[in-house]
Parts: sequence; structure tokens; C-alpha cells
Amino acid sequence: MPGGETNWKKSLPADIVAGTTTALVGIPQVMGFALVAGINPVYGLYTAIFSTAFGAFLTGSTYLRVMLSNVLAVSIYSVLAPVPEADVPATLFVLTLLVGIFQLGFGLIKAGSLTRFVSNAVLTGFVTGAALLIVLGQLGNLTGYRLPREAIQILAVPDLLLHADELQPEALAVGLLTIALALGFRQLKRLRSVALLLPVIIATLIARIAFPEVAIVGSIASIPAGLPAPVIPDLALAPGLLIPALALAIIGLVMAVGVTETTPEPDGTVADVNRDFLGQGATNILASFFQCAPSSGSLSATALNVAAGAKTRAANLISGVIVGVIILVAGPLAELIPLPALAGILILIGIELIYQPREITCIWKYSRPGRWGMIATFISTQVLPLQYSIYIGVLLSLVIYLVTSTREASVVHLVPVDEWIFRVEPVPDRLPAGTTTILSISGSVYFATLRAIERSLPSPEGSESAVVILALRGRIEAGIGLFRMLERYARKVRAHNGRLILAEVEPRLLAGLEEIGAAGTIGRKNIFLATPVIWESLQEAIRAAEAGD
Repeated sequence: MPGGETNWKKSLPADIVAGTTTALVGIPQVMGFALVAGINPVYGLYTAIFSTAFGAFLTGSTYLRVMLSNVLAVSIYSVLAPVPEADVPATLFVLTLLVGIFQLGFGLIKAGSLTRFVSNAVLTGFVTGAALLIVLGQLGNLTGYRLPREAIQILAVPDLLLHADELQPEALAVGLLTIALALGFRQLKRLRSVALLLPVIIATLIARIAFPEVAIVGSIASIPAGLPAPVIPDLALAPGLLIPALALAIIGLVMAVGVTETTPEPDGTVADVNRDFLGQGATNILASFFQCAPSSGSLSATALNVAAGAKTRAANLISGVIVGVIILVAGPLAELIPLPALAGILILIGIELIYQPREITCIWKYSRPGRWGMIATFISTQVLPLQYSIYIGVLLSLVIYLVTSTREASVVHLVPVDEWIFRVEPVPDRLPAGTTTILSISGSVYFATLRAIERSLPSPEGSESAVVILALRGRIEAGIGLFRMLERYARKVRAHNGRLILAEVEPRLLAGLEEIGAAGTIGRKNIFLATPVIWESLQEAIRAAEAGD
């Protein structure tokens, strides 16, 4: 029996389980994200079918799940808000096509490396701001008070307070019950994978029996039982959508790069981000002909795909097929879902995105330029249309780059000549097995140089029991990106029975490593603090490596 067939038979059961899990969890999510985007929830469902299935074939990442995401949904809303309601579907499909064309272009020119100029601090501010918009935008559906279409910004809170007498207690009860059930089911291991779906089903049954006056999906949209007929996007609408589509393409790709780089392939490598750009672009182009919204790689959905046991890209294909079957069999039943239940799920997701204490604290404490970049980007999301906030974020990232950088950092190999004298040599491609390799970073270390530094570190593959000493004396911009990079490299070296030792570590850098949890991964005994005497800490590290301490 051919080896490929054997592997396919082994992986299929796991892929079916993972595909089913992501489909069931994703249905209420994509319907909710469609509401956030101001479009018929059926377009979110169509996106979960076609974009997810197309992306399974076309992207380079095995696990990457392409779908309508929360951040994209808020951005789409700001684009479609001025559009007359009757023209929203046609505008949406053209927007999807243009986003795909821009993404395809980014892939063709291999623009993946350019995303490094969007800093972690700016991205944190952008995602936090977008998440707040999701929460604020769903307060109306949660309480039964219909907010004006433009009142998705922070003014939604005082507007609700001024109209407290118009709130519907029944709607609020359904929404809060959904949130409470979701939080409760997450505590039960067996129900964790359906912790978002079951509360929606229960809330639907309760609302149907006890609160029939609560608004449901069917009161604002129709969900037909069937798949969409192909449409041809109206290119006459394209000129007015070029700038917003470019912004959405940038947002989608920046988010997708984060997914790709944090989700290794089955063999442990990282997928080619430019191949993912091409795949997502082709996916959106094809999906625009099947009434889909713009989509991108989703971090939460991809993480769920991996956690559910996916083995191959077939899991995403199966997920899309299952959503399609559910729509064919029971599409109109989705019209019975109470809007406060979907709002509760979305508010829960938004709050979880906002709650990033470690990331925000690290940026605030350890990177002054990053701190102001994060704040400025966050404010821009609240006062500007979200699709333009990403341009503000990119501009701020470039400013941070210019402020913090003087020259590109590089990794050098230090070969001892005497106790305090070292010869600089090129870094080896692989670590020599069973020996100690001393490395030092030359130049300024900041967010834009981290990928180059990480690529320069010698691979531990095939090198058992290697010891790496990395000297960090110099202009080191401490931040979460650096902490995570060191943590990843320590894990790689340890996987081959090796050891990563950090020398010449400033107290400020150590505090950040401890706060984010990276010091525990590296091992506190493997971190040597810098002293006023240059290389004294490195000498201590060398002696510890030789003694095997």
C-alpha cells in the first residue's frame, strides 16, 4: 500500500473531528461577525463555506483557517456604513474582489517582509481598538435598543444611558444568559469545543418559549436553505472602493502573518508568508463570485483547528463542507437565533481581545516609542474609520523604526582566543553537536530587526547536546517580540537536548523576561546579569557551560 494512502487514512479521522469542531464553533461566530460588518448573516455563512474551503487548497499553511474575522468585520462596517442599504450586497462583493486582487499583488511582489514594519505595539493598539468597537457596536443588540447606524464609537455608552427607559430587560436577560453559559461551558473540558454554539442554541430555545418579542436574526435578514448562485461583481463600483480595499488587504495580511509565524507546519517549519498572501488573494477573488465577504487568516480559528487535532489541510475543507451541508439542511432555522445571543458572544470575544494585560504592560514598561505608538493607534480607531487607522498605524510604525534604529542588527560568532579576547567569525548554519557556541548581537535590537536576528541564529536541527551562549550587551530595545523570540529559540535548542544561556543581560531585560514568562522557559540559572565590567557576565556563562551547571 502506498505510503501517501496510508497517511491519508490515518489523518482523515482526526481531520473530520477538527473540521466538525471548527464548523460548529464557527457558525455563531461568522454570523455575529456579519452583524458587526453590517451585512446579512448569510454572507458570513457563505464565507465560512467557500473562503475556508478555497483557502484550504490555495494557502501555503497547512492549518491556516481563512474566514471573516472580527477585525475585518469592524473595518467592513466602516466602509459600508455610508452605502444605501439596497446597494450593500453589490458593494460587498466588489470589495471582496478588490481585497483579493491587492492581496494577490502583495504575494506576487513578495511583500511579506514589509509587514515587519508594523510593530507589535501598533498592532496591539489597533486590535484593542477594533475589539472595543465590536463591544460598543453590539450594545444595541444586547439591550434591545436600536442604536443609530453611525453610533458604533464610544458615544454609544452615553447614548444608551440617555435612553435607559427604552432598553428591553428580556433582550438583556437573553444576552447575559448567553455570556454566562459560554463562560460556564468553557470550564467543562468535554464541552469546551462547543462552548460558543451550545449557549446560542439554549438561548434560542428559551427566547422562543419565554421571550418571543426579543428580536431575532429573521427580523433583519433572511437565511435561505441552499447555496448561493454565482454572481459577477459590479466593477463600476470599484473606483470608490480602491483605498478602503487596500486598507482591508493590509489588515488581513498583517493579521495572517501573525497566524503563520505562530503556527508551525507539521514538520516544525514556518510556512512561506508570501505563498499565504497569494493563496488568500486567490481565495477572496474566487469567493467574491459566491457572495462572500472579505476574509483573512484567523488566529483564534486556526488555533482551534490545531487544538482540535487537525493533521492536514483537509480539516479546513471538511469544515467548509459541513457548514454548507448545515445551511442546505437547516439554513432557515438560523433565523430563529436571538440577536442578543449573538451580541453576547461577540461582546465576550471582544472583551477577550481587549484583555491583553501582559502584552500591554510590557509595551508600556519597556518601549517608550512603542507605548505612544500603541496609544495613538488605539485613539485613531475610535475617531477615524477603521480602514484608515491601519494607515495611521503603518505610519507610526515607520516613525518608531526611524526613531529607534541607527543600523541593522546582526548576529556574530565569538571564538575565544584568550580569557577576555574573542575572534569574530560568521555564524554557522547549524550548531555543532556537543560543543559550546558563543554568539553576540551586533547593532540595535528593535521590533523590525527581530526576524532577521532570528533567521541568523544557527539551527539546532541534528545537533544534540549543543550549548548556545547569547550575549545581549548593547542597544537592546526590550519588548514582547524579543522576549518571545528568545523563548522560541530556547525551546528549539532544548528539543535537541541542548541549552540556551543568556549573558550580559540588563536588569530591565530580565524583568521583562520574567514578567512575560520567558525566563521560566529559558531557566533562571541560564540567565547571567551584566556587570559594569564588559564581558564579565559572558565569562561566568562560559564557565557555567563548561561545568555543566
